[in-house]
Amino acid sequence: MTTLARTMLRDADEAADVVEDALLRMRDAAPGFRGARGLKTWALRIVANRCRDLLRRRRFAAGRPEDFDPIVESGLRADPIEGWDEAIDQGRMLAALERAIDRLPREQREAVILRDRLGLSYDEVAETLGVRVPAVKSRLFRARAFLRTELRAAMEDHIS
Repeated sequence: MTTLARTMLRDADEAADVVEDALLRMRDAAPGFRGARGLKTWALRIVANRCRDLLRRRRFAAGRPEDFDPIVESGLRADPIEGWDEAIDQGRMLAALERAIDRLPREQREAVILRDRLGLSYDEVAETLGVRVPAVKSRLFRARAFLRTELRAAMEDHIS
């Protein structure tokens, strides 16, 4: 839940507040939970909706890329295999990836976060976002195509 909130909001304090609020809402709504759908998707949907509400109320600003540590924020690990050059390049690529994710339309960004970062199944992503599986696959296809293009351009810029 925290990963989803931090990725959507780009602010650790706001993300913690949203998760806390979501947990309280889940506690209050628990007696009405029928269990027909998974608990994980129900919880993530509440968090995603709370994040969307907060984003609607304020202008989204991801901050300056130099203030953002993509390795820490994304939950990914960068373990250099050979030398520090590779670690620097990997950090640059992760930063480029995060900037590209920030430029995705909200619907595509949410699908990428839920599927590729949090590892949810297509069905779970569809349930969390309140759409059908074909819509999730379409969003992911377009988002991944955009991200590939952006990362290729970032690599070419770095090489030249």
